[in-house]
Amino acid sequence: MDISLFAIAFFGMLFLNVPIAMSMCLSSVFYLFLTGDFFMISITAPRFFAGMNSFSMLAIPLFILSGDLLCSGKASKLLIDMANSMVGHFKGGLASVTTVACMFFGAVSGSGAATASAIGSVVAPESERSGYDKSFIAAIIASAGPLGILIPPSIPMVVFGAATDTSIGSLLLSGVGPGVLFGLMIIAYGYWISNKRNYGGISSFSLKHVLVSSRKAFWALLTPVIIVGGIYSGIFTPTEAAAVAAVYSMVVGLFIYRTLTFKDLPEIFLKSGISSATIMFVVGGVVLFGWVLVREQIPQNLTKMILENITSPIGFLLIADAIILVAGMLMDPSPAIILFAPLLLPAAHAYNIDPVYFGALMVTNLAIGLVTPPVALTLYVSSRICEVPMTKLIKQVIPIITMLVVGLLLLTFFPKIAMFLPDLLM
Repeated sequence: MDISLFAIAFFGMLFLNVPIAMSMCLSSVFYLFLTGDFFMISITAPRFFAGMNSFSMLAIPLFILSGDLLCSGKASKLLIDMANSMVGHFKGGLASVTTVACMFFGAVSGSGAATASAIGSVVAPESERSGYDKSFIAAIIASAGPLGILIPPSIPMVVFGAATDTSIGSLLLSGVGPGVLFGLMIIAYGYWISNKRNYGGISSFSLKHVLVSSRKAFWALLTPVIIVGGIYSGIFTPTEAAAVAAVYSMVVGLFIYRTLTFKDLPEIFLKSGISSATIMFVVGGVVLFGWVLVREQIPQNLTKMILENITSPIGFLLIADAIILVAGMLMDPSPAIILFAPLLLPAAHAYNIDPVYFGALMVTNLAIGLVTPPVALTLYVSSRICEVPMTKLIKQVIPIITMLVVGLLLLTFFPKIAMFLPDLLM
């Protein structure tokens, strides 16, 4: 009876649009009152802090700071110029440029919303001047923005690694395959639509332009190389890599691109601190929430039920896809990972599914969720930046979502898409 009231309290608060961290904390304390564990109530604050007090978790605010420092500079414009020099001359060049730029910027920011916002703010004005339907470009921005949480450095990958004690270095590498697959699929779709609507290229090809734009964007693109290369070579841990990336991003903005000043730093630190606090508050709430689930043996019973009713790993993965995809439609990636990874990972272990691959699959599902209503964070960002009504934008983005789900199924049936680089390098 206690667990039923606990579930009603939790989902009731979610239905009332109470933030997920508060929903988990309040429903957990409510459960402790119901069971009479008043001693546990007295130590909820230390437990809450203990959930955040992790060396691995320290990588999250540092990666967020690194992305914010580069976003505040001119990195997005330089990366778009580089993408334009490479693919802008193709049919429907603006759609390809937008996708490739999102892939590049995703390798810098690690955030889907930040990628959509930074790239969209530059591309949106260009779409009208080049004769493109703004709602079509808005759909490309909304769909390509989530590539930021797949291509390393990826904040959700770090969250999954910290929450499940899985190798963060391997997880970061596992996002490259799905990120490139989704990027190529969006480019192909953009080319097909552009061909039907007779959208032309937006520039002519010039090897000199490619070399010049690549040289200018070099310092921004060096960020993921430093992170992944440092982790892979054993020079530093993922958390140390995040610290190096943050310092490097500050140096690039202040002294190389010179688009930041020391006066800008307090505002950037405050913005990063607020974003980090939001995630860390969820992490602390999950500690309390997870204690309730473990006490009631929910993960163990869920694993037992799955094993009794599903006989194959593929069957489990398809069920997990459905659960996580729906979760991604309703909440941000980090809370969804912290909530569902501890529930589903024991069953994944029972089927001998590699936790790195399962993490990549989970984040890929959540990347699709970022562009799928009702929450659809990148969809709202794109709608606002491009000034396109949501009703019109949703019609444009549905075919792309369908295509991305096909890509998800390919990843489900062919794990090597995600595991090729981790197996090769780690």
